Amino acid sequence: MSIPRRNVVRFTSASLLIGFIALMAIVATNFWLGQRAQSYFDNAIAARDTRVAAVELRNALQTAEASERGFVITGNEIYLGPYQTAKAQAQRHLLALQSLLTSYPDSQSTLQRLTAIVAAKFGEFDQTIALKRDQRDAEIEASFRTNRGKALTDEANVFFSGIIGRADDRLTSGVAEQRANTGWLRLVSAIGGLVIVAVVAGAAYGAARYTRELRKTRDEVNALNSDLEQRVTIRTEDLAKARDRAEVLLSEVNHRVANSLALVSSLVNLQSKAVGDNASKDALAETQDRIFAISLVHRRLYSSSDVRSVALDEYAAGLLDHLRTSLRSQVHGVRLSYEVDPIKLETDACINLGVVVTELVTNAFKYAYPDGAGDIRVRLTQLPGEQAELVVEDAGIGKAEGVPARGTGVGSRIINAMSVSLGGKIEYRNLQPGTAAHLVFSTKPRRATAVL
Repeated sequence: MSIPRRNVVRFTSASLLIGFIALMAIVATNFWLGQRAQSYFDNAIAARDTRVAAVELRNALQTAEASERGFVITGNEIYLGPYQTAKAQAQRHLLALQSLLTSYPDSQSTLQRLTAIVAAKFGEFDQTIALKRDQRDAEIEASFRTNRGKALTDEANVFFSGIIGRADDRLTSGVAEQRANTGWLRLVSAIGGLVIVAVVAGAAYGAARYTRELRKTRDEVNALNSDLEQRVTIRTEDLAKARDRAEVLLSEVNHRVANSLALVSSLVNLQSKAVGDNASKDALAETQDRIFAISLVHRRLYSSSDVRSVALDEYAAGLLDHLRTSLRSQVHGVRLSYEVDPIKLETDACINLGVVVTELVTNAFKYAYPDGAGDIRVRLTQLPGEQAELVVEDAGIGKAEGVPARGTGVGSRIINAMSVSLGGKIEYRNLQPGTAAHLVFSTKPRRATAVL
């Protein structure tokens, strides 16, 4: 049974989320226990210092009392050597206790009473030492009989025992808490580890199963691709054969069209010979040149491997050579020269351009030099941006503005219509002397049709 991709993604995301939560729980527990361990460490240090201060204060009192008793009994000042040191230590340890016991509840009364006891004990020691130095033993004995010193010592010992006991209790409770925290850490780590292991195992199982299904799907896709490639290969071979057949048929069509146009041109030529009117002869000759311009395109297509476009340099050279030969027999002394860049142009556009060239060159031959010889220059230049420019110029009498076109005007209408089909507009410029016809048109592949 296949697992939908969406379910795999959801399961993997949920597993990763659970594993992340488990990991965060372990990290948070470790952090919390670390903080608790630091707190326990600080409390343990404080409890230890409290216990040490209490023990040292008790030892200082005992040392001072032993020094005082030795001096009283013997009267020898040597016994008072440790007294001052013990008194200073007692004061220092008492100050330490006053600082350390602030974290204990109900410690203020204990500190006040313990401070009073220590002060009273050292007051008693100082008084007894002073009496001994004055040899007032009777007063010393009377003071001893009151048992006031013993009572103070017993009370101080009670306080010392209480302080030491509370410090020990804090240490014991800290150890117990650390043990409990260690148990919690083990439990959380074990549960988190089990959860992470389960998540990883589940994700691995889902990934493995999904991977197997992907492999199976990949094999099926590869099989389908192989079958599709085989079909594409067969289809490509069929299309190549069909294309070859179509190209053969298209070449044959171009050949037949060229032959048909040649036949039409011959018929027009026969008709012109049968006509006696010169105007009619000229009109038929112009028609014959137009037919030749069109047939020449089909001839080029028939002899070329590319049936979609025409090389303008070859086509224009053949067309202009024909016009030069044909028109020179009618108009003597006019010379035709041309410069054509190698440009590729679609078939329909090439036909339109050929007709425009034919009309412009024919007009120049007929009207530019009515009284003598001259030159006609044709330039076909490639421009940037997939554009080209056709220029037909002469140094003749020029084209006067506002003067109606000579002849029937059919040629002008043909030129304008073909120029529009090429995506341009014919412009006439006065060269003084002469006229230049400029046509800028696009060489991009487009659907060009002549609109007359």
